[in-house]
Amino acid sequence: MLLNYLYSNFLEERAFADACQSSSKALDTLVQVRVFPVPSYEYTSNGQSVSFVSDFTDCDTYRFHLKGHTAWFDVITRLGLHTEERARRHFFSRYNEAKVTFLTSDLGRQLVEAAPDVGEQFDVEHADATWGHFLNGVYGVCTRDGQPESVFLKQAGVMFIEKMTAAGPGSLTPAQTQLLKRAVTLLDAVESDFAPHEAPQASRQRCIVDVRADFSLNVAA
Repeated sequence: MLLNYLYSNFLEERAFADACQSSSKALDTLVQVRVFPVPSYEYTSNGQSVSFVSDFTDCDTYRFHLKGHTAWFDVITRLGLHTEERARRHFFSRYNEAKVTFLTSDLGRQLVEAAPDVGEQFDVEHADATWGHFLNGVYGVCTRDGQPESVFLKQAGVMFIEKMTAAGPGSLTPAQTQLLKRAVTLLDAVESDFAPHEAPQASRQRCIVDVRADFSLNVAA
């Protein structure tokens, strides 16, 4: 159920503020100055509780922040990143370090060799879109911890997997299939499970579940 998923992976705004030793008003201020993401989910209730003691009708809106974003709040507070320019610069210093580390790793080098044009997509326009999506709460939905490093790995995983699988099942050599399997494992580690109503159309289904089935990645070598 949706509420089980939300309360397992997110904190309702008042609980999130408490975890950050802050307040909902202070969080809203950080959102307004574009250094902190909006809640990833808003849930509007229209339900009724019935018990021996009393009945209660609940009509309210609950805002859920990813638990991992408490770390981003801590960074903002500790480093004084209270302008968008400073917050964005810090975000991309970590994002770009993760990019260099990955692309120079054994897996990264092999993926670049298999799909060399993917790296060219990480341009200025892509960076602007990434920052916008971060502030809009998108990466609170589709990554496990919402951190800049995970954002890059999520993007890279999806992009390389989509490129490698574009020609469909049967198009890859055994070596390429093993490389694809490693890319899927990487993405699986950083991408969220998604809410129940999102899962069928989310990138996890397309790039992990479907790819593992269509390319027989669950079959032991």
